[in-house]
This record gives sequence, structure tokens and C-alpha cells, in this order.
Amino acid sequence: MSAGDRFLLYIDILGFAEMTKREPRKVARIYSILDRLNVHSHNSFRTIVFSDTVLVYNPELATTDKERQHLVWYLTEFAEDLHHRFTGQDVYFRAILTSGSFAHYHLDNVECFFGEALVNAYLSEKSIPSLGLFIDSYCEKFNRFFRLAKFNEDYSFVYLNRSLETLEEYTGGKYPITDFGITDQAPHTPWQVRFLQDVYQNMRQHKSPMVRTKFLTAWDFYAKRYPSLTQVLVENNFALSSLAPKNAWSEESESMKKDIKYYKRIGSGTSLSLQLTKQGKYK
Repeated sequence: MSAGDRFLLYIDILGFAEMTKREPRKVARIYSILDRLNVHSHNSFRTIVFSDTVLVYNPELATTDKERQHLVWYLTEFAEDLHHRFTGQDVYFRAILTSGSFAHYHLDNVECFFGEALVNAYLSEKSIPSLGLFIDSYCEKFNRFFRLAKFNEDYSFVYLNRSLETLEEYTGGKYPITDFGITDQAPHTPWQVRFLQDVYQNMRQHKSPMVRTKFLTAWDFYAKRYPSLTQVLVENNFALSSLAPKNAWSEESESMKKDIKYYKRIGSGTSLSLQLTKQGKYK
């Protein structure tokens, strides 16, 4: 687009309809988590949330490759931030990072948003039998910091696990490691191993065959990129001690437990939560 590029991060919270019917308190939790995302502190982006969908875009068009790289980097990190906060919550998303026309404005009484980028993201997202973030071929040109795996002609899977990537780079896939200095360079390993454990368990045990397929597809991306790491984790029930010395990541593991507990209770006190407490349902 000669006039400049608008990038759109389209996020679909998976299983939202079932949550709405059976676990509305989890919906309150999700909205509270969304309300605390890092994206809200960046003036270069706008966020729209409606039902199970989150849209993040840049109001000012990008006109240079440096600006495009910056926007793709930050939009990917916003997905990474949500991925991190959802760890241990039994909540997952599927997301598309794309570019194209997208308009968002307010009339006197209604909020309007539409565009080719939104339509393409919606249609593409629904056709992907997996979870996680997928980046289109145009946006991929401006990706600088995240590893990718080709999914089809139009999209690539984005690995939102830079701590595991750091481990692989340092170890060459040989586990367990003995150097504590390496573990310091991968502080989010407990969260990312917990995510892999949850994906593996859902791939094996979820009651829905269609849902199991989504987790299986996601697991396959990780197993192909990190064959030794995933094999060691599966063989050792995802114990962190199978990757590094016994006390590695002890403080980080405690922080993860606190985070999971915090986010499980974060929806308490919201208007939706109070309605459920008083009435047993929302109106």
C-alpha cells in the first residue's frame, strides 16, 4: 500500500461460547486480564474488545520499513503478553497478524469498525485448526525477533516462547544443562513449560476430538522445533529438573504460581462477577 500500512492483530478467545454458558466467571476473569494488557500503555495502538474478539491496530499508517518493523514487533509482543498471562488459566487463543484496510470511528451513538484486513483475518483464523499466533507473509517480512514455522502459503506460526528459544540456542538441544548462568537468560521457562504441559494434556485428554486436533497441531509445531526438549519433558512429566539442575528457576516457579493464582481471582469484584454473586447469572 503506497500510502502506508495499517497492521491488525486479530485475537479470538477459543471456547468462549462454552465458557459463557457454563463458566461465566471465567469470562469475567478473561475481560479483567484483557483490561491489564501492556498494549493499553502504548499510544501508537488502539484496542477494541467485543465478545470473544480482540483487535489491536495502529491508527497512524506506517510509511517506512523501520516503522513497519516496530509495529510488527510490538503487535507480536502484545500477543506474547496475553499468551503469558493466560498460562495456567485453561484459556487459549488463536490470532492473526495481518495488514490491510481497516477503519475505526465513532458516530454520535455507535462505534464503527470494518475493513478488508478484518474480514481476511476473521476468515483465515477460522480455517486454522490450531491455537497461537499466525503471521501473514507480508507482515513476516518485518519480523525481527520471533522464530517462525511455515503453516501454509499465506501464514506462518509464531513461537511466543523466547526463553525456550534461548535454552535451545545455548544448549544445542542437549539436556539437562549444568550451567546455572544459562537458566538466568531464560527466566520465563517455568511458564513456557507449563504451557507445553497443558497443550500436551489437552491433546491427549480433551473430550472433544476437534479440540484435541487443535492442541495436536500446536504441539506438532513445538515438537518439530524442539525435538529433544519436548521428548525430555514428556518422559519426565514436564519436570523442570529434566532441563536443568534441581533448584533452577525456583524463584521463577514461585512467581508463576503466584501469577496463576492472581489471574484466577482477577475477575472478582467486577460488575459481571457481582451480578453472578447476587443472582447466580448475568442479565
